[in-house]
Amino acid sequence: MGATYFGTQINESPTIVLPAGAELTGVQCSALAIQGGKLVKPAKGANVIGIALRTMDDTIKAGDDVTVQIKDIGKWKAGGEIAVGDELTTDANGCAVKAEAGDFVTAIALTAAEEAGTLVQMQIIKAGHKPAEA
Repeated sequence: MGATYFGTQINESPTIVLPAGAELTGVQCSALAIQGGKLVKPAKGANVIGIALRTMDDTIKAGDDVTVQIKDIGKWKAGGEIAVGDELTTDANGCAVKAEAGDFVTAIALTAAEEAGTLVQMQIIKAGHKPAEA
């Protein structure tokens, strides 16, 4: 149980549970966004709430609960080649890709991926939108 500050309980859990807004496929270790209080696949470069746990079914029916990691170190399915230290954002399938200018930086890669589908260890940081190079 977390400490209480100013009458509000602080939740120290690295996960939350929300319902799926539609049928979701390829869910395990993929990024999800919130729309209308429900989880949906994100747009490329979007600000996502977190990464669906590997223990989830890979297909989730609309309305079913989905457990999402929202902080700390975890695994994210790569959408292509990733190097250690890359700033990561989501592609339109919820996979981790190297962030480009204007993308929302969700995490930092702690391990590399040579190809799509590889699970990358990452630290969720939610650093905001990546600025253009000067």
